[in-house]
Amino acid sequence: MLYAQRVRLPQGGMVPPHTHPDTRYITVLSGELYAGRGETMEAGKTTRYPAGSYLVVPAGVVHYSWARNGEVVYQESGIGPTTTDFIKK
Repeated sequence: MLYAQRVRLPQGGMVPPHTHPDTRYITVLSGELYAGRGETMEAGKTTRYPAGSYLVVPAGVVHYSWARNGEVVYQESGIGPTTTDFIKK
């Protein structure tokens, strides 16, 4: 089943490293989303996605996101059912 969800991160808000069983299609609606891949959050290894940006995170890829400079709103969509599996350290 196709789904879409809106995510709002306050300034400084982070979503720690995690995976999903489905591919995620992400559109940044407002603010600047900083996103990276890997099991450790590293500010220097993130990419800046300003409002209007679109990115795809393939199923099973470890990734994280951060509202570094202010509030961010983005929309994710995919084909479910889905889950979010956080990486345990």
